[in-house]
Amino acid sequence: MAEFNRRMALFLDIDGTLIDLAPKPDLVVVPDFLPPLLHDLATELGGALALVSGRALTEIDRLIPGLDSVAGSHGGEWRLQGVTKAAIAAIPELDALAAGAETLPGILVERKPMGVAMHYRDNPQLAGQVRALARRIVESADQALRLIDGKSVVEVVPAGTDKGGAITRFMDAPAFAGRFPIYVGDDVTDECGFRAVNRLDGLSIRVGGTKGSAATRGLSSPRAVRRWLKTLHQQAIGGNHVQS
Repeated sequence: MAEFNRRMALFLDIDGTLIDLAPKPDLVVVPDFLPPLLHDLATELGGALALVSGRALTEIDRLIPGLDSVAGSHGGEWRLQGVTKAAIAAIPELDALAAGAETLPGILVERKPMGVAMHYRDNPQLAGQVRALARRIVESADQALRLIDGKSVVEVVPAGTDKGGAITRFMDAPAFAGRFPIYVGDDVTDECGFRAVNRLDGLSIRVGGTKGSAATRGLSSPRAVRRWLKTLHQQAIGGNHVQS
């Protein structure tokens, strides 16, 4: 796995990557050491560390507060070096989608500023019905939308918003420009992020293995990711890192 390099730019998904998945999004547990570890790494990298998540910015800040660079809602909203850059527009079709999904038993509907996520972990036999509802909304909406099929969740977001676009946007910013990008994710929603860093000759790492993925490297679990981040930090503060 990559060693610490002061010229790297580090992009990290959250759920299933930094922290273990939970039956419901609000039940995840963030290890106490993780937020300060990420802050320390961001400092060592001159600010070139960003979280890239499907969660809304407000939710990301609740879990891991205070980071300057964060992309939420699959890149639909973001904060770059402390400044929020996305305008959030109302999409009426998403209200209809949420209302329809809420009538389905056992489906957890998560409203986000730039989308709707429908979690079917508690009732997996309704997965097809949830997808069909999402497809109907996507096909009938006045605004271009896209469907994201993740781990026990179907999400609908505005077309053109994805994690790859978020990473590319960050790489154009002064704190990230010219650096070696690394992206770590775990899900099909992270594939566009893997492809983005591959195009930039960076390193793409998928949690759970690389089979069927654009990622070029793999880590076994969020625990393994956290161990690797601890190692990077130790290399950074101990001087055991690549300078170029």
